[in-house]
This record gives sequence, structure tokens and C-alpha cells, in this order.
Amino acid sequence: MLTRLEIQNFALIESLELDWKSGLTVITGETGSGKSIMLGALGLILGQRANLQAATGKKCVVEGYFNLSDRFQGFFDEENLDFDRQTIIRREILPGGKSRAFVNDTPATLEQLRNIADRLIDIHSQDDTRLLTQASFQLELIDLYGGHSSTVENYQKSYALWLAAQESLRLFREQLGGAEDENYLQYLVDELEAIKPVENEYEKLEEEWKALDNVTEIRRGIGALIDLLDADDYGMLERLRLAVSEMDKLRRIHQASGELHDRLQSTYIELKDISDEAFSLSEQIQDDPQRLIELETRMSALNTLAQKHHCASVDELSGVLIRLQQKLDDISGFTEKENALKKQLADCEAQMLKAAMVLRNARLKTVPELEKDILKTLHLLNFSGVGFSIQLEEKDCGPDGADRSVMLFSANKGQPLRPIQKVASGGEKSRIMLAIKAALAKTKSLPTLIFDEIDTGIGGETAAKVAQLLRAISGDVQLVAITHLPQIAAAGQCHWRVYKEVDNDTTHTNIKALSDIERTDELARMLSGDTTSEAARENARVLLGLN
Repeated sequence: MLTRLEIQNFALIESLELDWKSGLTVITGETGSGKSIMLGALGLILGQRANLQAATGKKCVVEGYFNLSDRFQGFFDEENLDFDRQTIIRREILPGGKSRAFVNDTPATLEQLRNIADRLIDIHSQDDTRLLTQASFQLELIDLYGGHSSTVENYQKSYALWLAAQESLRLFREQLGGAEDENYLQYLVDELEAIKPVENEYEKLEEEWKALDNVTEIRRGIGALIDLLDADDYGMLERLRLAVSEMDKLRRIHQASGELHDRLQSTYIELKDISDEAFSLSEQIQDDPQRLIELETRMSALNTLAQKHHCASVDELSGVLIRLQQKLDDISGFTEKENALKKQLADCEAQMLKAAMVLRNARLKTVPELEKDILKTLHLLNFSGVGFSIQLEEKDCGPDGADRSVMLFSANKGQPLRPIQKVASGGEKSRIMLAIKAALAKTKSLPTLIFDEIDTGIGGETAAKVAQLLRAISGDVQLVAITHLPQIAAAGQCHWRVYKEVDNDTTHTNIKALSDIERTDELARMLSGDTTSEAARENARVLLGLN
């Protein structure tokens, strides 16, 4: 529970220290006195965003002291915060607008403060009656009342896994969608494999094609070479042979001529070898029109594929084939992985549906008890012929399960139950919400409840009934009620009055714990206005039980 609240330099509050009690604390004050300012300061330590309009130009500090049970230990460990049964939450707003938060002097984030607040305090204002029409609020109500926290957590984990599996499959398919179609890739691979491109092949093909395409010219040239070298009487070989013979004679009588003989002999041998090879080459050169067509066909096919795949040269085709084969293998692997992701998604969906069914059964079991509890409280609040029911309908799985909740209401006996948003007035919604809070208080799921003018739209005998109910609720939880009704103010075990005062032309908001006499005056003011009569004072004493 909240045990102490200290506020410095927030809006009209210069310095304020409040010691909070267990049971029912009521807060009253004239309209505009600053009751909402105090709640705004409390909101800072509960993780709400700082309202810079409330800044005073000085450092703002709000500290809340909480007495916690050991059940909070695990939560603090999860948040990496130091746990203390006497926990202090501090929020600082610097003049420049920068905000800092601390839990037991350990720096904390606003998200952590909000997580703590969800487990410590429920602040309910008159505008919150709109929550009655929201299915998510209704389901949360059922789960809190039924103590389904572990069941809800189990479902939410399975739902998160299902969402993650869905996202994994979506991203994978998105990645796969950027790759070429498997059938087209297979066609490209088949096309290249059919021609079997070989690196450095095209140069050899081109050389062979040139030879076949120019066979007549090649034959003529080689024939001319043979004639020049090996004509019977005047060929180069015959003349060189005669020269070698003459030099052979000469070297016998002139030793210095031996070197010339040897060189001529070597030249003759080389030319004779050239002549023999030329003759052999001429024998090999044959017309082959069919081979020429084959070469032209293959070279054309290679050139076409090279252009198709944007190759700088035909020699790159072998590398293209390897890359396409790898892509095709990858796509085959994609199919296998996609099937694995589909199975994972199906498994996660099955687990989610199973968890959703467990949660639905728990809710169905809780609803009758919750309806009974709320109806009992509504009867206490002068709703004698009231009808109230909660219907659970099936829907697709979502963050809060596979259920849709609809609250049905009838203010008068004999009238059909209809959705609450269509038939309930503002005052009726306030009493329904109060009955809901009373039901939740019995579960002690939250240590502190704060009602901000939940008494809107009620008065007279109903107000007295509400006061009795608030007093009863405060036996289970710490309860704070900000009210304009004297009946509710009189029910408080502790009574604070918020007021404004002017000091040196500066307006400040203050709060004061009232004595019995001061409470009498305050209730008399609430009963009759600024000018309090003795009759109003007497009525106030009756309400307070001081007669």
C-alpha cells in the first residue's frame, strides 16, 4: 500500500507531505482547489508523461513510499530492480524538462514505473466508465477476478510464438519472392547444360571455322610454299643441296669454309623439314561442309546465350551455368525450409488454440460467480430490479485470447438485457463500475484503489449506499475517494481537505487532515454551500455519528 507521498514544486503545490492510511481516506475540496493536481503528481511516479505546463521553473520532485509484500520480489527481479519491502519511487523533473526516475535509488525507465504501477495502484475516474464497453477491459476483469494470471500468461506466450512463426514465414516468402521462378531457372540451366559450354572453347572453334571456311586459299598458299621449296630443278631445296655439295668440296681444301658448310647443311635440313610438314599439312586439309555448319551453329548458339546472360565474352558462360545451378539448388532448399516453417507455424497454432481453450474454460467457469457478485453489489446500491450478465463469444485468437466479452444490462425488472453501452445512463454506469471494483477488491489483486469522483450522477439514498460499499471495500484494500458527496465524505476513516491559499501574491494548493470539528464544518459546507447553517452542521454531525 501507499504509505507516504511527498511533492515539491509541482503546479500549484510548493511542498506537500502526506502520510496515507489503510482503510478509507476521503478527499474533498471546492471545485478548482487542486485535487486533480495531487493526482497528477501521483501519476508521475506511476510512469505517466510529465506535463510541462505543470512545471514551476524549479526542480520538481515527487516521492512515493510503498509498503510491499514479498510477492513483489519476483517482479522486481525480472525488472532488474532492487527489492525492498519499504520501496521508494522517485521522479524528478528538471527545469529544462528532462525527467529522471528511481526505484529504491536505482535508475528506472518510465516503462518500469508503469509496470510497477499496474501492480500497485488503480486510479479510477468518472471518465473510466467508458471502459465498460471495451471487450479487452471486460476480459481483464474476468481474468483478475478468477485469478487467471498464469493461464493468461501461458496463452500470451503461445500467441507470441504463433505471431513470431507467422512473421518468419512471411519474411522467408518475401525473400523467396525476390528470386527467379524455379521453373524459369530450370529452363535456363537446361539450356546451358544442353550446349555444355567449355572455358576457352570459343577460340578453338573460331580457329577451326576459319580453316574450313578458307580451305581453298589455304591449299593454294601451302601448295605455293611446297613449289618454292621443292621444285625438281629450280626449287630452293635443290639449289641449297647443290650449295652444300660445293661447300663440302671447298672445306676439304679450305678449312675455314667448314663453318659455312655446317650452316648451309643446317639450313637445308630445316627447310627440308618445313617442306615435309607443309606437304603433310596439305594432305590433312579437306573440304568438310558439314563440319563447317556444325561449327557455325555452335558458335551462333554460344554467342546468343552470351548476349542473353549479358556476358562480356562467350567464355563466361561456364561460370553462368555454375551460378544458375547454385541458385536452383538454393530454391530447392527454400522449398524444404518453407515446409519446415509451415510445420512450425502449424505447431504453434495448435499450441495457441489449446491454450486459448484452457483460458476460455477458465473464463466460462468464472463468469457466473462474477455476475452473482456484481448483481449482489448492485442490489445494495438501490438497483432492486437490475439485470446484469456477461456473455462470452468465440472469435479468432488475438492478444487477449479467443473470446469476445459483451456486458448486458437492464435497469428494471422485466426488461430484456441489452448491451450496456445502449441502455445504461451515466449514473448507472458509475454504479456498475463501482460494483466491479468491489468485486475486484475482494481478490486483493491491487493494494490501492483511488476513486476520482466515481459518485457522479448519484445522490440521496444511493449515495449513502455507495458510502457503505466504499467503507466495506476498504476492509480489503487501501481505498482513497475524491468526492463531492457528503455521505461518502462522512464514511472516511481519514478525511483530507484540499484548498488554495495566497502567499505573497502567489497561489498555492495545500491539503489538510481534518479533525472531527473540521470535518463537521467541511460536510456542512458540502451540504449547504459557502454559507453554512446550523441545520447543515447538525446534518453533518448526524452523518459523522457525532450526536
